[in-house]
Amino acid sequence: MYCQNCGVELEDNMTICPLCEEPVTNNHSGEAPNKKFISQKDYFSQAKMSLPQKKITWEIVSIVLLSGTIASFIVDFFINHNMSWSEYTVAIGLTIFSYVSLFAFWDQRTIIKIIGGFIVSSVFLVFLDALTNGINWSIRLAIPLLLAANLIVIILISVIQRSKFKGINLIAYAFIAAALLCLSIDTILSFFETRLVKLRWSIIVSACVIPVVMVLFFLHYRFKKGRSLKKTFHI
Repeated sequence: MYCQNCGVELEDNMTICPLCEEPVTNNHSGEAPNKKFISQKDYFSQAKMSLPQKKITWEIVSIVLLSGTIASFIVDFFINHNMSWSEYTVAIGLTIFSYVSLFAFWDQRTIIKIIGGFIVSSVFLVFLDALTNGINWSIRLAIPLLLAANLIVIILISVIQRSKFKGINLIAYAFIAAALLCLSIDTILSFFETRLVKLRWSIIVSACVIPVVMVLFFLHYRFKKGRSLKKTFHI
């Protein structure tokens, strides 16, 4: 027996579809009905979380972040009798908390939320840096890293939104964004430490990403032309 609304297979004693929650009709046909076509836009609009779900998610993430930051601070304080390495753990926790809070409760476009998260996180980072040993790492290290990550994410979102055919190419775009992020991190860290730009490990990461991206784009091109993997690899 199948649901006449979404086509999911049902048990004989079911009165309500567990997927779409439509009442089960008396049609006990052995064939599945034609499923309703859901466009990509409608799918993502249906997949959005409701406000209670966002609130619960925010509470869970906040509890996890608070527990981790408090635990790291306590361990650091008992070992070093002040805040040393736990300062970075607290900074990461505050940054994640800022973005999660804005995405949960601020009803704006994604890019606007990202920009707002960057501004709020930057204020938290500067304030935390000032409370410990003065303005040291926040402006020269943390904020540039955060800015680079935000710019790369915004560019990635824009490219994905403008893609006419969405498939494996999205994974390729994500790999390219990861390589750019690694290059940015390596550049900012080297400049922070030596006042010189010296790319080291990020070159190796980017070189490894290039062939993976080429294969993904090739597969996407094949799929877009209607060719299956079996024909491509002669399986």
